[in-house]
Amino acid sequence: MKEKALEYLEKNSLFHMSMIFPIRRNSADIIYAEKDGVLLREMTSGAYMLTVSNLLTGRQLLDSLGRCDLLCMFQKEMSEYLLEKYSYKKCMENFQAVYTKKEHVKATPSSLEIRPLSLEYLDIIYEHYHDAVDYEYLKRRLSMHAIYGGFAGNELCGFAGTHEEGSIGILKVFENFRRRGYAEVLEGHLINTLLGRGEVPFAQVGPDNEASIRLHQKLGFELSREKLYWLFD
Repeated sequence: MKEKALEYLEKNSLFHMSMIFPIRRNSADIIYAEKDGVLLREMTSGAYMLTVSNLLTGRQLLDSLGRCDLLCMFQKEMSEYLLEKYSYKKCMENFQAVYTKKEHVKATPSSLEIRPLSLEYLDIIYEHYHDAVDYEYLKRRLSMHAIYGGFAGNELCGFAGTHEEGSIGILKVFENFRRRGYAEVLEGHLINTLLGRGEVPFAQVGPDNEASIRLHQKLGFELSREKLYWLFD
């Protein structure tokens, strides 16, 4: 099934990177993989991900799952079907952004020191980043050393990390330290860290977040034309 899934997904690898990545790192339970689509469960996050060319197949697959806590749909029709059927409270629309280059991001001159954050920073991270994730989620990411902080001297200026399914995110620069290029430095560090592991860096960007779109384009990401949809409560 792995070969079938990748054959379908790699026809549009940029758009499907968040499904390709867990397959490559062996954190995907592939439930369905045929010529008309792929359904998998990303085991680290528990997220179900579906992309289909046949909407009837998509609806049948979703019906077989029932209501799930976290889903990522790669067709708007499938997200609308779920919203109508289960009334999820949140539906986040995003472009896929993928760093397709092999070379590392050239370091931007900065006095910022970047290092992994420990659990002692959990409360301050939650204070600044709690709209889409909860306290326990951030605790798990810190426990996995997946969030990096940027420090000016001994003062934390912002942070960036990776989500459980592998995407770059959890990015925040504190208000007093904005407009200094720190977001670029933090995300550039993450890109280079992931490249050093042999991984393809990817992120998801909201279509109305012009600042984030500009940042990712400046760093060398390619953005998908299509949108994907995260659903949860």
